[in-house]
Amino acid sequence: MARIKQPPPYFMKHLVDRFREGRISVADFDALRDWLASNPEVPDGQWFIGSNGFRNSLWQGEGETPKTFLTPGMVPYGQEVN
Repeated sequence: MARIKQPPPYFMKHLVDRFREGRISVADFDALRDWLASNPEVPDGQWFIGSNGFRNSLWQGEGETPKTFLTPGMVPYGQEVN
């Protein structure tokens, strides 16, 4: 298991771009911030946070690194994290 570190700049840019496009809500940004502040533990391999954690989106990562935001209809892969 790994602990999430501060998201890398490319991840934050990705999120801001999707927010500007209207694909990420303010509520999901707030939920992500709160989740990251909780110092979450995630699997060493691929993982995702499903809709039980966020209202309108899925978040995909690998090990300690959050990697991308998945839009509705995209299929996540890896182990689901609560």
